[in-house]
Amino acid sequence: MIFQKGNKKKTKPSFTLDSNTIEIVQEYCYLGIKLNSNGKFTLAMKQLGEKALHALYSIRRHLNLHNLNPKLAIKIFDTIISPILLYNSEVWGAYIKNDFNNWDNSQIEKTHLRFCKLYLGVGKKTTNIACRGELGKFPLIINIYKRLFKYIIHLNSLPEEALAKQAFLISKDLHSKRITSFYGNIMDILKSYNCNTQITELESIAIQTLSFIHDNIKQKYLNFWKHKLENSSKLKFYNTFKTEYQLEKYLSTIKNPTERKALTKFRVSNHKLMIELGRYQKIPREERLCEICQSGEVEDEYHFANWCKAYSNQRENFYTTLRNKLTIIIDQAQLVDIMKSTEHETILSLSKYISSCFTERNRYLEIGIAVS
Repeated sequence: MIFQKGNKKKTKPSFTLDSNTIEIVQEYCYLGIKLNSNGKFTLAMKQLGEKALHALYSIRRHLNLHNLNPKLAIKIFDTIISPILLYNSEVWGAYIKNDFNNWDNSQIEKTHLRFCKLYLGVGKKTTNIACRGELGKFPLIINIYKRLFKYIIHLNSLPEEALAKQAFLISKDLHSKRITSFYGNIMDILKSYNCNTQITELESIAIQTLSFIHDNIKQKYLNFWKHKLENSSKLKFYNTFKTEYQLEKYLSTIKNPTERKALTKFRVSNHKLMIELGRYQKIPREERLCEICQSGEVEDEYHFANWCKAYSNQRENFYTTLRNKLTIIIDQAQLVDIMKSTEHETILSLSKYISSCFTERNRYLEIGIAVS
């Protein structure tokens, strides 16, 4: 393999060994990593993502992830799937685009998101930040950077004559000459997370500074997540009650898979209410009216849960159950409080209510009857 940038047509040299011609290839798998002649790791990341996805589907064939306790499902992912995705990321992690938006398009994170969506029981088009947020999971780029900086600590501990240390020093020399290198890329990562003022060279990174770097990266993602959430029209409802980035309690409280899935879909707007269907049909927001009660109101989450006449019986049963815990005045603020609740009985009652309303809605649509 000859490493060179671009696809410039050049006369290919010929190599022989004992009069046998050595084939020149564009890619080669070395120690489980697919190398490309362009020097990029895109192919390697794609291969790792595909291997991990294959492993995920293999687990899924023998185990219903959706029915597991969320902490157990996450542990299975972290111990079996994640090591495949992050294999050799101590090296290729320095060459990935340092951008949370673009990172979601990588094969590595796509596999991570596939796990999140499979577990939650939501569709592929469900917003990524909501799916990770429900499970309290951070994008894998954060773990990759943590491994990368641990590797830098290891390189710093090596003797000068070690080949890896020599390569590290050569990389530093290239950086000093303003030539793109492993060393320079990592310095750029530090700069993007506001760590470069405290850490002016990689040789100063130690165990004590690792947590500082990791915390800075996590905080920057949390800021990114909050900004995306606040500016997402699709997650307008979700933004009213999702205030903490953590594993949601309802996922372990609700044992009925159908009811849990219904509540998740309601929370993250992966449902078939007109507020969401109209988005794909390019219907103006104010014209996405409820076809069930024909009240002339927009069929959003508030209308569905609070006012639609089609579910008056289910709603009465729901609020009767909660009467000793909440007021029975129906308004938007109250729904937000209910959605935020971590009280066991409230969570169970809410999931049962939302699930029964969706079932009733489907029944009305099937028979084509509107409620007057």
